[in-house]
Amino acid sequence: MNGPVAQQGLERRPAEPEVPGSSPGGPAIALLLILLIFSQAAVIISAQQPHFDAVVVRGDIYTDWAVAMAYGITHGSWVIHLTADNEGEVLSLLSGFMRFRKSVSILIIGAPNAVPTEFENRIRSMGASVSRVGGATRLDTSLSLAVNYWSDCESLVLADGLNSSYYMVALSAAVERNAPIIYTKDGKPPEGFMDSLKEHLRNVKSIIVIGNSLNKDMMERLSSEGYELKVLEEVGAPSLGYGKWSPSYILREMANPVPLVTGILVGIIIAYLSLRFVLHKREGKVDLMDFFTVDERKLIEAVMVRGEISQEELPDLIGFSKPKISRLIKELVDRKVIERKKSGKTYLIRLTDRFRSQTS
Repeated sequence: MNGPVAQQGLERRPAEPEVPGSSPGGPAIALLLILLIFSQAAVIISAQQPHFDAVVVRGDIYTDWAVAMAYGITHGSWVIHLTADNEGEVLSLLSGFMRFRKSVSILIIGAPNAVPTEFENRIRSMGASVSRVGGATRLDTSLSLAVNYWSDCESLVLADGLNSSYYMVALSAAVERNAPIIYTKDGKPPEGFMDSLKEHLRNVKSIIVIGNSLNKDMMERLSSEGYELKVLEEVGAPSLGYGKWSPSYILREMANPVPLVTGILVGIIIAYLSLRFVLHKREGKVDLMDFFTVDERKLIEAVMVRGEISQEELPDLIGFSKPKISRLIKELVDRKVIERKKSGKTYLIRLTDRFRSQTS
């Protein structure tokens, strides 16, 4: 794992007496200096974060989408949205890109159940260098991205990974502060978060908390350890900007047009989605199903129709394998969408009261 590099100074040697007409130590000292300079440069280069030409993420899993967009905008990487229906188009897009550019490097964000391993292998076979970050949960994925590919950050954005209304606010704050988004659950950051701060994210000085994404105990602990905390509270007319757009900041961003153009496109997308949500709220038609994958929606709709259903009926009902059903149920239980209770040798599955109240 890459970390901060300690610069090593050169010790001053006592001057050697000069012998008229000869300087036998000169070439040796010069060679030694050259070797030290090159070895130090090699250490610095090896510590630099890798750059990716493109980031591939599931466009219909908004937790992964938000962390991918934050990374892509701040690092000048194109973000490509993969869905269940556009795999062929994405492969064609990447194939064309690689015909005009050598040594293309791609980062996949998401576990294999989100971005399939078969898709990753096809990109590799096309000649691209591929890396992946993806944990067992959305919390693990977000922390893994920060630790492995954003360890030079000076700020973090913490957002409740189960509260979809926080995702855009977190993305805006992350872009403004050049900071990764790390998701929390029940007011707690991912397992290993504190160790990661000490061992890998050593440059972090400030932490931005979206709403009530962090509990009081964790807030006090982080504050006691010297981190500057800022909580972005909900207000009647929320603003998506959290900093000063100074002339030097604007000029610096204009010097690199890729993130600037990407930022403009993302701004348009965010404005459109925000308008869509406002209009839907006015009509009373907020559809929470937009925040689930196609497979998750099939399972939720099956449970919704039946009210309560045994787990062993689901494979035949929606056409998924038993292991896939088990994975989907575990994820949805963790997100408090469904609940299950033991009934003989199987489980009965039903929607949680919380989710039913939000969809009624």
